Amino acid sequence: MASLNKVLLSAQTPFLIAKRFRGKINIQKPRKPHYERQLLIDLSKPVYGTPKHKIPDAALCDRGEKSFVKDVDNPFERILANECLNWFNTSKMVVFVHLNSISMEDKMPVFATLAKNNMHMRRYGKKIVSMATKGTRYEAVNHLFTSHQEIIFGQPNNAAKLFKILKKTPQLVVMAGIIQDRLMSKNELVEFSQMPNLDAARSQLCQVLDSAGSLLVQQLNQSQQTFVGYLDKHVELKASESKEPQESKESKSEPESTA
Repeated sequence: MASLNKVLLSAQTPFLIAKRFRGKINIQKPRKPHYERQLLIDLSKPVYGTPKHKIPDAALCDRGEKSFVKDVDNPFERILANECLNWFNTSKMVVFVHLNSISMEDKMPVFATLAKNNMHMRRYGKKIVSMATKGTRYEAVNHLFTSHQEIIFGQPNNAAKLFKILKKTPQLVVMAGIIQDRLMSKNELVEFSQMPNLDAARSQLCQVLDSAGSLLVQQLNQSQQTFVGYLDKHVELKASESKEPQESKESKSEPESTA
């Protein structure tokens, strides 16, 4: 039994026992805390505003004076604004796209496909765009921004490819665009994308100019050709009239010789 008691853990009695001093705690008139504790209590004490029932009605009116937060000059925002303005100046085609709810897995293939076709999609906020376009010819596009929005930068010859790519992603909605410093709506952008390229338009223009020149030459030569035709007809009639009297004389001389 003694060996068993050695194996089992024995319960240790505590050396200190907490005991209330002087009986009950004085709740009505508690003792002042220590200076450091009182300092901590004062620092962590919450500060509440004036209750609404004590504030006059004029101060509660929404039409009163409002304190606006001052804009803080952020160097990073200026860097983004310069980058955005550089994209506007170097791109002849700028398309503003409204982005609906879309996952990153669906957005990344569109971003990669646009990059392969020499088109770049960037995301800028209203403040950045307003800083970039203030005092420039692109200042009118600020009305299209309410918050962060996607912008596609590229060249006009890729307009057809752009609509072909965005057709597979209905979450990207085209709102407007700028083609060679001209602001266009969505319908105008669609019409522009359906137009032939510059080489085909030049060949069609050359064909129209060539056909107009050949038609002009034909009309100028028509009167001369008709006049020559009339002269040829007149010569044929004269030749036929001269042959008829000779044939009549020959027909009269033939019976006399037979007699």
